[in-house]
Amino acid sequence: MALIKCNECNNEVSDKANACPKCGAPIAAARETKAAGTQIKTIQETSKKFKLQTLISVSLIIVGMVWFIAVLSEQQSEPSATSAIPSFLIVIGFGWYIVNRFRIWWHHK
Repeated sequence: MALIKCNECNNEVSDKANACPKCGAPIAAARETKAAGTQIKTIQETSKKFKLQTLISVSLIIVGMVWFIAVLSEQQSEPSATSAIPSFLIVIGFGWYIVNRFRIWWHHK
């Protein structure tokens, strides 16, 4: 255990401490930054448009499934032409989801 100076108040603090007991400044983050020699930078690798498209595709799948189950419970018999629309939503949503996941993978750095 070594003593290091707090970046905020110059108080001596243990290098194992998470925060300075005097001013509350984070110590662990400063220690990791100094150990690596560079500033830690958080990068959002998936853009918001890809996240939105994933949300929409999953919503299509869920809506299609709920609609399909409702149609089947109403009819109590074999599915007819009315269940084609929910099936179409499920297939389109699933296809869109797969394509979008590939696009997210492709655009990551």
